[in-house]
Amino acid sequence: MGSINAKVMAAISAAIGAYLQEEAAGMAVPVAEVVPEAAAPYAPINLWAIAGRQDVMFTRRMWQMRIY
Repeated sequence: MGSINAKVMAAISAAIGAYLQEEAAGMAVPVAEVVPEAAAPYAPINLWAIAGRQDVMFTRRMWQMRIY
């Protein structure tokens, strides 16, 4: 490729530095923007439902493997 001109190298370095600064500035989000005003309501986790579904999936797997 040959040698790169010093002015071109300086321009490339400056462009990379400016890009990294913009990216770092974009990552620094104020805390007020991170914390939502009101949390979205979620349904409570029902462990009995999870255990039941797991049991149904296990039973189906055993039927597919012809173990039952």
